[in-house]
Amino acid sequence: MNVILVGGKLLVVVLGLLIAYQGYRAYRRHQSRPMLFTSVGFLFLSLGSAIDCSLLAQLNLKSSLSGLIQTCVLTTGMIFVLLSIYR
Repeated sequence: MNVILVGGKLLVVVLGLLIAYQGYRAYRRHQSRPMLFTSVGFLFLSLGSAIDCSLLAQLNLKSSLSGLIQTCVLTTGMIFVLLSIYR
């Protein structure tokens, strides 16, 4: 696997987890449910962005199944972020 691609995916995951952590801290400080939804949404988005390479490499899944799993994880994250906007 390309080192630059892995580094980029790792950077996306780290930044997403940092945003999720800060959102969770804001939720605990202010008891704001929208911040909790934002935090959970970014957690799913950051993990979903890297799941495709990991599943293909480690579990020898077909690309269509791996893509379906990644799409479901990313969709879940977007739904949580959307819920945070409407709450």
